[in-house]
Amino acid sequence: MFNHCLLRTYVPLEDLNNSLTLQLLLVPANFLPFGNGDVVNPISDDGSSEAIYLQQPFKYFGRTYNQIYVNNNGHLTFTQPLSAYVPYLNAGIDIIAPLWTDLFNVNGGTISYREDTSSAVLAQVTQAVNQYFPNVPFTATSAFVATWDSVPYITGGGVVTFQVVLVSNGERSFILINYGDIAETGQSWLAGYDTVDSVNSFTIPAASAPELSYSSNINVNGRWSFRVDGSLNLPANFLPFGNGDVVNPISDDGSSEAIYLQQPFKYFGRTYNQIYVNNNGHLTFTQPLSAYVPYLNAGIDIIAPLWTDLFNVNGGTISYREDTSSAVLAQVTQAVNQYFPNVPFTATSAFVATWDSVPYITGGGVVTFQVVLVSNGERSFILINYGDIAETGQSWLVSGVKIHTQFTISRNE
Repeated sequence: MFNHCLLRTYVPLEDLNNSLTLQLLLVPANFLPFGNGDVVNPISDDGSSEAIYLQQPFKYFGRTYNQIYVNNNGHLTFTQPLSAYVPYLNAGIDIIAPLWTDLFNVNGGTISYREDTSSAVLAQVTQAVNQYFPNVPFTATSAFVATWDSVPYITGGGVVTFQVVLVSNGERSFILINYGDIAETGQSWLAGYDTVDSVNSFTIPAASAPELSYSSNINVNGRWSFRVDGSLNLPANFLPFGNGDVVNPISDDGSSEAIYLQQPFKYFGRTYNQIYVNNNGHLTFTQPLSAYVPYLNAGIDIIAPLWTDLFNVNGGTISYREDTSSAVLAQVTQAVNQYFPNVPFTATSAFVATWDSVPYITGGGVVTFQVVLVSNGERSFILINYGDIAETGQSWLVSGVKIHTQFTISRNE
């Protein structure tokens, strides 16, 4: 059996005199407190919670969600409830499934949830994340806790107890999956997570459902932990992004609004006070550009770190900021001095635009890259940083183009 501990969670029970007594519950040691203050899901076959509006948004592989659903059949979804009881891979939705199977709370058990911002719980989940991800600075500001407590399989034969915790600080996101007693079953089941395009997907490798209680990826029996904000393995050559960035609209062939620069940027003799970050992998100065098929001699000033048909509707984040912090200016100044040692230069502005885990429109993978416009008002430089770039059969182009001159790094047509 799974190790249990006494937990200070109490359930009020009416006695014969209509007064309240308290019952102490036994729950697994790896669980967060639950029950007291939780909202309980309706008793319903294949049912779900209503839309739960989060106090703090949760970032999930590039998408930011303000709501969530706790579905009775052992999974969380973000855009709509899900009644599916037969689990399947490549579901075409963002889903977190601690134990996706046909559960039946009509016959017993409790499914409950809460968003917890108490100092005690935040300290507990912060400590856990810092232990499992020691190289990622993190302090939790929110924990969404959903618990399936002694819920039976629809076919009978036993009950399951498990919990999933969504931990966030607004920018970085993690999930903790905690397993208690999981009965054997002949039903189909699946444990893990998936995304809309299944680019980010993981299935917990257990041969039987009871093995979940003893399995782990972080050397804690019955607990799994994953980072899920979409920036898992950023290259060392990237400048910081995310925190404080403005995020582009989710739109096919879309763009930012006109971004008015604090410091003008000089580009091959022209001086610009504004810029556009276009979703399809390029920057323009005078107007947004929706073009998704790249072409030479575009007739405009354009910087294209990766001009191709990208589709942030299916995931990823495109964001930007103009940074004048001493740390970033020192970093880009050092880079320019290293690459152009004969050009005296001290940066006074850095405009940073990042495409983080943005999928191709044809699917098949995502791309992560960044372009940095570095300036001191008179001299200007561009740094283009590449992370993981998936293979594609789409047309693409990488270049810097001036109205009458151009420089192409590489292209594929």
